[in-house]
Amino acid sequence: MQTLIPYLIAAAMGIPAPQAAAQAAPGARVCLAIDEARDMFSPEERHAALILIARQFEQSGRRVVQTECDARYALSHVRLGDTILVTLTGAGEHRDAKASGMNDLLGVYSQLVRAILTGSSVGAMNVIDRTNVTVAQADVKRVGIDSFGYARLGYASLLGAGGSHLPAFGFGYRAELDSFALDVSFLNQQLPTYNAVYGAPGGFAGSFIKLEALHFARPRSNDSMYCGGGLSWGATSGGGSSTASSYSSWNGSGLQGELTAGYEMPRATELRLFFQADATLPFYYTHGQSLTYTASRTTTVTTGSRYNPSITVSVGIGWQRHRH
Repeated sequence: MQTLIPYLIAAAMGIPAPQAAAQAAPGARVCLAIDEARDMFSPEERHAALILIARQFEQSGRRVVQTECDARYALSHVRLGDTILVTLTGAGEHRDAKASGMNDLLGVYSQLVRAILTGSSVGAMNVIDRTNVTVAQADVKRVGIDSFGYARLGYASLLGAGGSHLPAFGFGYRAELDSFALDVSFLNQQLPTYNAVYGAPGGFAGSFIKLEALHFARPRSNDSMYCGGGLSWGATSGGGSSTASSYSSWNGSGLQGELTAGYEMPRATELRLFFQADATLPFYYTHGQSLTYTASRTTTVTTGSRYNPSITVSVGIGWQRHRH
């Protein structure tokens, strides 16, 4: 069972299953050498490099030997200015990584060994930790984020008994990578209706704040469909009725599930235009109350419960995009 744990963790994290482990499993004997045909280090630097990378193999549970190896690995360095391209090859695998100078090599060696022994890529979550982050990986400018605020205007339909069909609006903020986005919106409201004679509230639905994760189908395209979901906190009111002597209403509030699908363009410009459909699925029911007025007293009667999901179709415009 213990031997299966690394595979299960790798599958859950989307990391390729280990490929070289069969040839260099924990306890295996490995031989290390410098690929002299490709290496640009001096003899002293090569000797130091072998000592450092041997330590990484030993920390991973392998035995570094001179002969009778279970697996052989070759190390090479190509230097151009302050950048060093390091390559580790062996057991049918090879991995490359860049070091920003000699002081960055220890972290690079650590990631190369972990990557080639687990069948993962350099920089993967099961390869990197707080002790081996390289200079390039620590640079906060290595990943670009597009962020913009937006406003939406559309039409909403409150479903279920007492529902209505009315204009809706909303405001929000979206931070995007190529494939994914985090969307925070607020005051997503369907405008309420009112009885023209007695002022009784009609159907209404909305969220005070909503948080969603979105995925883009065409990450690097100038336009892309997207979909996602999340949670919101909101309120729903079903249609009521009112007369001179009575009043009824259906109300509820709480946590809501959110599903979203849309189309955004042009993603390469300062301005964003998107078309979006949202489905709001409350985790609560609206509860009805009927109030009857007489000269002597007011009578309140509970009239039951309803479930009122809602659907909104809207057009949004985003502005003030920033890259961090």
